[in-house]
Amino acid sequence: MVRPVLVFLAVVLSAPALAEDCVFNTGPHDRVARGKSVVVEAGESVESALALDGDVVLRRGARVKSAVAVNGNVVLEDGAKVTGTAAAFGGQIRVAPGAKISGSRLQLGDGVRIRGENGKDIGLALTVGGQDVSTLLLAKLVEKARSCRIVQGQSEIQL
Repeated sequence: MVRPVLVFLAVVLSAPALAEDCVFNTGPHDRVARGKSVVVEAGESVESALALDGDVVLRRGARVKSAVAVNGNVVLEDGAKVTGTAAAFGGQIRVAPGAKISGSRLQLGDGVRIRGENGKDIGLALTVGGQDVSTLLLAKLVEKARSCRIVQGQSEIQL
């Protein structure tokens, strides 16, 4: 479902949230990395894969519930599967033939691209005063994500 990702994006980009501490609490079935790619190998199953300033790469036969890359790409090789949401903020979502995203896709970079669970695409390009709004949003999101702490914990995000 796209809704949780959009809510996360709205909270992260709000002015009060920028003043607060941001913590990613990760659980035992999550993969999170900063400044490098998260790779889910063939046959592995992961709850969430999140890369800050890196790519999320799913090898053949890998399976995740959600895949999110901030300032990076989400890459699904042939036979890989995302059962929930795939989101790329500042990158692209690349799906090889034979790979599948069962849930929604959200791509923020050169405009906003959303694909719902029904397979329909929505593209959005907004400019204000000649400035691309998605570029402004992306800059704020990346700035906020870079300030977040990653802590082994209970699989939640505190903003």
